Amino acid sequence: MSERTRSVLDGMTNRLRAVRRGFRDERTFVACLVGTWLLTAATHHYIIAPASVLSTVAADLGVAPARAVWLVSAVPASWAVTNFALGVWIDRLGDYRMIAIGTAVVVLAGGWSWWAGREGAFGSLLAARLVAGVAVGVIWTASTNLVGGAVSAANRGTAIGVFITSAPAGFAMGQLSGPLVAARFGWHANFLVMILGSAVAFALLTAGMRGLTVEPTTNTASMRANFAAILRRPVVWYGCAMAFAAYSCYLFLNSWLPSYLAREFALSAALSGLLTAVFPAMGVLSRAGGGAISDRLLNRRRLPVLRVAFLVSLPLVVLIALTTQLAVIVAALVVAGFVIQLTFGVVYSYVQEVVEPQITGTALAFLTTAGISGAFTAPLVAGALIEITETYLLAFAYAAALTGLGLLVSWFAPESRGRSEN
Repeated sequence: MSERTRSVLDGMTNRLRAVRRGFRDERTFVACLVGTWLLTAATHHYIIAPASVLSTVAADLGVAPARAVWLVSAVPASWAVTNFALGVWIDRLGDYRMIAIGTAVVVLAGGWSWWAGREGAFGSLLAARLVAGVAVGVIWTASTNLVGGAVSAANRGTAIGVFITSAPAGFAMGQLSGPLVAARFGWHANFLVMILGSAVAFALLTAGMRGLTVEPTTNTASMRANFAAILRRPVVWYGCAMAFAAYSCYLFLNSWLPSYLAREFALSAALSGLLTAVFPAMGVLSRAGGGAISDRLLNRRRLPVLRVAFLVSLPLVVLIALTTQLAVIVAALVVAGFVIQLTFGVVYSYVQEVVEPQITGTALAFLTTAGISGAFTAPLVAGALIEITETYLLAFAYAAALTGLGLLVSWFAPESRGRSEN
C-alpha cells in the first residue's frame, strides 16, 4: 500500500470516527435532555396535583380551601427559601450528584405524601411537601445548569427553552390526570405517579450521563463570595424581578382557575381541570419557542421576547376576570398560556450568560428563588383575597398588577450581551 493511499485511508478513518463520536455525543445529550425533562415533569406533576382536586382534598382533610391551598404552595415555598443557598452546593458537587440526591429525597417525600394523604393527616402531608420542595428546587436548578452547560452559547437559549417545557407538561398532566386518578384510586394516589415517573427518568438520565461531555467547572469560593459576584450584575436583579412577576401570574391561574371555573360556571372537577390544563400545556410550545426566537431571529437579544410576553399577558388576565363567556376564557387561556411562558426559558438564558461558568448554579438558584417566591406567594395572597371578599375579582387584580410590574421592569432592563459587557 502506497504512502498516499495509507494517508487517504487514515483521513477517512479519522473522519468516520469523528462522525461516530459526534453522533454518540448527540445521542447521549438527547438521552440526558429527555431524562431531565421527564424528571422535572414528574416533580411538577407532584406540585400541582392537589390544585386540580382542591375541593375534594379540603373536604377529606377537614380544612377550608384557603388553607388547603397551602399544600400547593408548600413545595414552591421551601424551594424558594432553600434554593438560593443550595445553588452553591450545585457548583461545588456538580449537577448530576445534586440531581441524584434530590431524586432520592423527592421519592421518599412522595411516599410520605401518599401515606399522609391516605391517613387524612394534613400536618404530616404539609411537612412532606415542604421537604419535597427542597429537592424539587435542587433538581430543577441543577438540571437547567446541566442542559445549558452541555451546549454552545449560540444554542443555549434553545436548549434551555426545550428543557423547561417539562414544567408546563407536568402541570398539564397534573391538571388532566388529577381528577381521573382521584376518582378511581383516591386523590393521594397522584403522589405515586410522581414516584414512578421520577425513578424511570433518573435511570434514563444516568444512562445519558455516561457519554455526555460537559465543560468542567471548579468553584472553591465561599458562599459570600459567590453571592457578591452575582449581585454585582444588574441583569441578575432585573431578571429576578421579571421571573417573580411571571411565575406569580402563572401559579395564580394554575392554582385557582379550576375552583374559579367550578364555582362561576358550575363545571365538574374533571372539566374544569381539563380547561385549566390548556393554560400550562401551551408552554410546551412557547417555552421552547421563546429561546429559539431569541437565538435565531433576534441574535440572542432577550428583552424583546420578555416585553411582548408581559404586554400581551396583561389585558388577557383582565379579560379572563371580567368575561362571562366560557369560550372567551378558553381562548384567552390559550393565548395567555402561550405568551406568559415565553418568558421562562428566555429569562434563564438572560441571567446565565452574564455570569462566570463557575457560579452559574448560584446565579440560576438566585433567579429561581425569585421566581418561585412569586409562585408560592401568589396562590396564598389570592386565597386570602378570595376568602375576605368572597369574590375572585381582587385576586385577578393582584395577578394583573404583578404582570404590569413585569412589563415595567422589562421596559427599563438592560439587554444581556455576554459576560464581558455585564
